[in-house]
Amino acid sequence: MTDEIGWRFPFLNDGTREGFNVAALDMFKSERLQALVREMIQNSLDARLDKDAPVVVRLTLHDEYDLASTGFNELRQYFEAALAIERTDDGKAFYTRAIGQIGDGKVSMLGVHDYNTKGLTGPTYDPPSDPQSGPWLALVKGAGMTFKDSNAALGSFGHGSRAPFAMSELRTLFYFSRIATEDGLQQRFQGKSILQSVPLNGVTGDDQWSVATGYFGRRDRCLPLLGTEIPTWVTNARPESSSGSPSIGTSIFIPEPFEVDPPDVMWAQIKLAVVANFYYAVLKGKLIVYLPDGIIDADNVAQTLDELTPLLDLLKPTDKVLERLESARTVRHAELDGVLELDGFGAVTWHIRLEGMVSRRVGVARGNGMLITRRAEKLQKFPGMRPFDLFVCVEGDLGSELLRKLENPEHTEFAFDRINDPAERKKAESAYTAFTEAVRELIRSNASIEKVDSEAVDDLDDFFRAEFGAGPQDEKGEPSRAMRIVARKVRSHRENKPTQVPGTETDDGSGGGAVGKNEGTGGGTSSGGAGQGTGTGRGSVTTGLPVRELRIVRHDPSSGIADVAFTPVDASRKNLVLLRSGESETRRILFRTEEESREDGPWRESLAIDDLSATARKTLKLEFKPEDLEFAIEGRLVP
Repeated sequence: MTDEIGWRFPFLNDGTREGFNVAALDMFKSERLQALVREMIQNSLDARLDKDAPVVVRLTLHDEYDLASTGFNELRQYFEAALAIERTDDGKAFYTRAIGQIGDGKVSMLGVHDYNTKGLTGPTYDPPSDPQSGPWLALVKGAGMTFKDSNAALGSFGHGSRAPFAMSELRTLFYFSRIATEDGLQQRFQGKSILQSVPLNGVTGDDQWSVATGYFGRRDRCLPLLGTEIPTWVTNARPESSSGSPSIGTSIFIPEPFEVDPPDVMWAQIKLAVVANFYYAVLKGKLIVYLPDGIIDADNVAQTLDELTPLLDLLKPTDKVLERLESARTVRHAELDGVLELDGFGAVTWHIRLEGMVSRRVGVARGNGMLITRRAEKLQKFPGMRPFDLFVCVEGDLGSELLRKLENPEHTEFAFDRINDPAERKKAESAYTAFTEAVRELIRSNASIEKVDSEAVDDLDDFFRAEFGAGPQDEKGEPSRAMRIVARKVRSHRENKPTQVPGTETDDGSGGGAVGKNEGTGGGTSSGGAGQGTGTGRGSVTTGLPVRELRIVRHDPSSGIADVAFTPVDASRKNLVLLRSGESETRRILFRTEEESREDGPWRESLAIDDLSATARKTLKLEFKPEDLEFAIEGRLVP
């Protein structure tokens, strides 16, 4: 390695100093492996070369690489400089672990390789005089950038490029791409590390601070290595076909990946991610995935889903993953399917499952078939319908482009406020409403509750007439001797409404009590979100909106540690309270977070959750008093 080649973290030049926390990276931490599979395969599908052939994605794991030629000893100096100034516990732990992992210059490496793709094309340097961009610059040198050949492509924010960084315990990646040019095949290689701003005097001797992101390659302008400059381990690590001919496409190498021990569990988790997110894409022959222990393609994707089902207890998927699997099962076991053709929207393929269903859900995919959400706006409540599970894929470019504009960066939900221009937002709302109405009509056509015919019940006729008066008349105008049985949905009086629990008020009516008997006494009254009012004694304290589908799973029967999952009804209330419901009282219970539990911190009655999103499932790990977990527990969100 020459002086011209190595790691470089550019000068900050009196700009904004960047810390350890990176929001675009942190949002993938809760589902690292799932996010990696979703984002990497999505990008590969968007770069498809031959539209008549499937995209192939191959994953590999190598235990050790001698990376002296990739400058890991040099990178270690930046880790040490960052550790010296870092103040957060998370940051210190990260840098300490990273320094230990690369101490001998050998690291494990997870590789994700794609084929039948265009590779990372476009310029590798972006001079101000020629501000064009392309896939290489957007992925390797960009932040929040995206570059897609089609407006309907799955990626839309550029945040997905951070998903593989969240998978690396070193927050470092290596990019290798082989592309077709007028002069033949060109090979490009570059490393990238996202750390934090550090003083460079102890690393390079410069009296400057660095930016947070550094690159391995040619130090001049942080350019990639080309052709014979690329280390041999890189080209050797990309699997080729049996012919050995170099293939166009991209390989991304993730050093020291999380969640790889034991490897067989990791590969099963990856299979689960592929099936849960891309079942339809694989089934339609758009995608093939190779793993060390087998292949997932159109011929065996159904079998793969069936084989994963008995492994779910071992793999412990999150509620989000279990939800996505239901859409895969719907495509697998659909009783009816078809295609909708919508004006101004395009083709929408659909599959519906009715038998044995206990809920009403619609899974929405777009583009090449990646499942986006099962809680789409305006497709969540279906009164008067029998339980069903519906999967729809918006394959038309116009419809896919519209949904892309509504997606959040994680590609997991739709929201109209993502469109800033009011006129464009109104147009999008109109088109989206037409789409949802077409989907609802499809559901009405296939999942309406059947009316039960009138049935004579002579033996009960006198009883019902005596108790309830005249019933419906027959065609002669005489009282009918028939009972009509109809389906009716019973709504909870508390659904989507602020609820109250009895509580103890203070003299000023501020409603400070958390415990109250159902038959409470006293002349005090209270109203408003905080239970404000006048008088003393017992009153009722408004506690906000109930959460939906609260699920509490205890880790061990003798402990108070449990996983808590719920779905908010809106995003305006950010404070979670949990209440114990008994026969004679309802009261708030004490709990604490996983971090507070480790540090034996204080117990709390509520928890502020800043990243709540309406209708997006939230999962927490909390500690409770063990006796409280013996009761039914309610969850509510308060302002």
